Amino acid sequence: MDLFTNTLSAAMAKSLDGLWTRQEAISDNIANFETPGYKRKVVSFEDELAFAISGNDSEDERVHDINNTFAVTKEEVNELYRMDGNGVDLEEENVEMARTTYQYMYAQRVLNDHYSRLQTAINVE
Repeated sequence: MDLFTNTLSAAMAKSLDGLWTRQEAISDNIANFETPGYKRKVVSFEDELAFAISGNDSEDERVHDINNTFAVTKEEVNELYRMDGNGVDLEEENVEMARTTYQYMYAQRVLNDHYSRLQTAINVE
């Protein structure tokens, strides 16, 4: 394990990837709000990431498991809100987009703070 590869940085990087994927799916959902037969997309990655973090005692094994987790995009097949088969609730999508945006900003902040602390520790003479 090196100085810049640890559980925190790996988890935050994967979290950013998953949140970005979720934002793309939500954007697709909003863009297809009026498309008949469109199935809403959802992205999940938090459970897999939490399992990878808690799965091993070794830091190297945790980082490896975290790096091998991926966000999964699925289509909601049983949720229909309208008669035309479209499963998108525009209000819910807007709320999810705002929540995901704040989560993304928070994850960026955590990662930036981590590297800032490392930089301060390296520069201390």
